Amino acid sequence: MKKIVWILLIFTLMLPAKELCIVASKSFPLNHISRTTLKAIFLDKKHLIRGEKILPINYNFHHPLRKCFEKNILRKSRRSLERYWLRAHYNGKRPPKVVSSSATLLEYLQKVPGAIGYIDTKSSHNPALKILLRVPCN
Repeated sequence: MKKIVWILLIFTLMLPAKELCIVASKSFPLNHISRTTLKAIFLDKKHLIRGEKILPINYNFHHPLRKCFEKNILRKSRRSLERYWLRAHYNGKRPPKVVSSSATLLEYLQKVPGAIGYIDTKSSHNPALKILLRVPCN
């Protein structure tokens, strides 16, 4: 019986997210963010909000939340994003900082002013975070 419970628990953790939350620390200069502004931040086209430097944080390449984010916010395929960053590199643009886990992302958000990222809705109940936008994963 315990094996079945563990298998079900592991399976539910591996399911893709149904919704993700765009989050930042409580001191972030906005209370809400548009998809357009978010896309500009994560494509290194927008660097400041109300005079504060913004640091976007992304997950590693194979993370399921990243796939949802790229599809629903950036609206670019993986191949299109790879080409974008190759071209952008020659113009001095850099992709967002990459982390491997939600725990690392949460640490950044709490310690680095202006950091912005995204997490699964299940992890968004942290009182140190400000939810800026909720995005359904299609």
